[in-house]
Amino acid sequence: MPVNLQKSIIGPKLKIEGNVISDEELIIEGEINGTKINAGNHPIIVGLGAKVTGELYGSEIIVYGKVKGNCYAKKSIYLGDKADVDGDLHAPYIDIEPTSQISGRLIKK
Repeated sequence: MPVNLQKSIIGPKLKIEGNVISDEELIIEGEINGTKINAGNHPIIVGLGAKVTGELYGSEIIVYGKVKGNCYAKKSIYLGDKADVDGDLHAPYIDIEPTSQISGRLIKK
């Protein structure tokens, strides 16, 4: 029976070396070590245990885990309480929980 969830999920035990391109919502629970992670006009969610190295591109970017790289969102970026981002945030709307950590610039576009 075919199932179409309209999202790509990188599970907690999956490690990807290289770039990721998705034409649907991208949920990252594992580890990505690349240059570019691109979901186009779809959201990217970085789960609590996830570790991502590379630039993120999406409509919305939601981070609960660790990101080392710049984030570019067309709509918004949200950093949850345990988020740890080492990079610049580029978005029209940026929401950061006080217990999250960021080392970079906030650029409102």
